[in-house]
Amino acid sequence: QSYKRASETFVDAGGLKSLFPIFMGRKSSMPKPAKCCDAGNIDLLRKYAELQKQNRRKGADQGPKKPSKRMKQVLAANKEWFQTLEAHSVQIMYGLTRNLDEASPHDAKSRLTSKFIENDCEKCDRLVELCLKYDAKMRQAEYDYFKSDEAEEAEENGIDVDFAAMNAKLKGGGDLFHRLGAMIAFAAIGSKRSHEHILEQLRVQNSGIGVIKAAIEEFASLIDENDAQQKQLEIYLSAI
Repeated sequence: QSYKRASETFVDAGGLKSLFPIFMGRKSSMPKPAKCCDAGNIDLLRKYAELQKQNRRKGADQGPKKPSKRMKQVLAANKEWFQTLEAHSVQIMYGLTRNLDEASPHDAKSRLTSKFIENDCEKCDRLVELCLKYDAKMRQAEYDYFKSDEAEEAEENGIDVDFAAMNAKLKGGGDLFHRLGAMIAFAAIGSKRSHEHILEQLRVQNSGIGVIKAAIEEFASLIDENDAQQKQLEIYLSAI
């Protein structure tokens, strides 16, 4: 119940206005990292941007100037910062779809559902984009694990390799893939327009609703039977 109340309070306090720009990947609207850390080193980030401009202006016969080791560290930290924000925005939004219902005050669930049809369903596009992105990352993480020395050592030591691979898969993007699949089902069930748009966007991306169902099915398989969360996922599966 505390999660439900927190979700309702978040929406009522205007949290969606802050959450969606982050979810959409609009860096200008995202919290900036502290200037004292690598991710917020403005001077080096500006120097890198200038270096990129200089490289674009150079002729084809001139090789590009490479960033320094320190500059690469700052770039990596900055990229990780925004990736972390993206992941947190997905987790928060999944929590809202998980906990809001028709009984939530101030039409909280309807307010969330309506967001997915705004601006030609751009948020549905983003859901599909991120879902397919983390599906690919998850599959790559699983493949890399099975090809690693770690998997070979685990097998030699009698460790359940499939279980370890699942762990690598979840850490590599599977956890977010599962949640995004559930969020897509939430949006699709909440609005016929969203449902049709999502199906069309999946088709454009050479994918299909089977990917979303696979995400939800695997997610449900990892949750204890008779858990309310699993029941919600089963409802999603029967409705999309």
